[in-house]
Amino acid sequence: MATEFFLVLVNSAGIARRHQMMLLALRCDTVFDEFHYISGIWLCGIALIVIGAVSLVKLEELRDISDEYNIVVPSILLIVFGSIVFVISFFGCCGAIRESYCMTSTYSFFLILLVVAQIVIAVLVFVYVGDVTQAIKKGYEAIFQNRDTPVNADLIDSIQRNLECCGKTSFMDYGLNFPQSCCSTSGNAPLCVPFARGCLGRISEFLDSAGNIVAWVSLGVAAIELVGLISACCLANAIRNQQRRSGY
Repeated sequence: MATEFFLVLVNSAGIARRHQMMLLALRCDTVFDEFHYISGIWLCGIALIVIGAVSLVKLEELRDISDEYNIVVPSILLIVFGSIVFVISFFGCCGAIRESYCMTSTYSFFLILLVVAQIVIAVLVFVYVGDVTQAIKKGYEAIFQNRDTPVNADLIDSIQRNLECCGKTSFMDYGLNFPQSCCSTSGNAPLCVPFARGCLGRISEFLDSAGNIVAWVSLGVAAIELVGLISACCLANAIRNQQRRSGY
């Protein structure tokens, strides 16, 4: 009888050890997977900062054309969100390393806020990009009509050089006396070869392209963050269950 009881105890202890080892392996796998997701989110934060900075530089010169919309706001928000993602990724790493339920839950909470905010930004960009484009084109037409002032002339020259365009609809808007900013710098031709495209069309294409990039990048990063959020919630749940078992 004593021998049978001893064998039962040994088997129970072995089962308990195997169960603990399985839980430990599962938890390690969860932590390892979370590190992968956090690394991906960290890279997404860097991507948001870079894309936001590049689009901010590109859009800066169009900012002064119209006071109706501040077209650099989405770019600034991308930089801000990218910085936040970059910071909270380290917070998530610390939570995974220390197996802290509080830190992991806080990391998940901030991810939820970021996902929602980025989706809202993408939707707003899709909705208002057409209105913003029309406002900028209207402002450019007004500036072009008063292009004799030094400030307007400098702004038009900068836009024509950077967007490789000339006039409103074509270089014919200047007649035969178009500015040097209309000239293509490619080749070694002694005569000025003006850009064929008008600036209104190029502005429309540029803003549509910039808006699509900002919106789709925001949605793409939000999708990656959503996967990381699910993984973080699984890790937090595993940590909490382990803490409960340890309390028994």
